[in-house]
Amino acid sequence: MQHYAQLAERVGVQQAQQFWDHVSQEPGKPSAIASITILRGKAGKPKEPGWSRTHHYEVSSMARIDYQYHGGYQTNPDGDPHPVVAILTITFGSH
Repeated sequence: MQHYAQLAERVGVQQAQQFWDHVSQEPGKPSAIASITILRGKAGKPKEPGWSRTHHYEVSSMARIDYQYHGGYQTNPDGDPHPVVAILTITFGSH
């Protein structure tokens, strides 16, 4: 929760909430609000099989978040598959 609070403080609650809504509901789809780039090369490589390539979400001109998602992650072979989003980096500052 500390990272979300810091994001909201830096970019505003509305933009932080828009990011949260996106990754919690449709992390693999384009956003009507934000610019999302799927990274190429090593930077975009999935962390493990089943994970997406890295998505670079532009929260604002001063904040970017890189994430990957897995549509059916299991913590163990007998566990229930469920969607998971891994936040890789949160970067504050201009490009």
